[in-house]
Amino acid sequence: MTAPDAELNAISCAVRLAVKQANCQHIMVFTDSMGLAHKAVDPSIHSGQAFSLLVCHALQEWFEADDLRRITFVYVPSALQWDIHGEAHKYVTELKVRVGHRKTDNSIDALRSQAAHSVLDSWSSTFQDPTYRGSEFLELQQPDGQPIQPSYLNGDLGFQHSDTVSLSLFVSASV
Repeated sequence: MTAPDAELNAISCAVRLAVKQANCQHIMVFTDSMGLAHKAVDPSIHSGQAFSLLVCHALQEWFEADDLRRITFVYVPSALQWDIHGEAHKYVTELKVRVGHRKTDNSIDALRSQAAHSVLDSWSSTFQDPTYRGSEFLELQQPDGQPIQPSYLNGDLGFQHSDTVSLSLFVSASV
């Protein structure tokens, strides 16, 4: 489980426990990640969506029972080490849990990354064959003469090149 998935799981558990409390009218969630707080109430497709769906379902039933109920997400930077939030953050970041014999990660983000790396590996090996590549393909080279290879950076397929300005200018001029 990734750190964002663990945070979403924590928010999900807290919300689902809070809505079960008798006479609870206001839920306050303290988190060091407002981005994940937004994801927690976003039912659209994303990594950790299962946790979000649990939160949305629990809140829908809770809100339907009383129009005066509300939930508030409060940003608390973990660096502040604020009271119980600081203790919880320290506990979970020090906790090391091994699941099974090998690491498995089946989040959408991890699967997307695995697929991109598989495509890059296949492209790199297949493209070495001149009959596949053809004769009209422009081979871009790095300053040391090595061919520029595609890469997977920050979730996007692209080209790995040390001089991105030159590559950008060249691509713009070619188009």
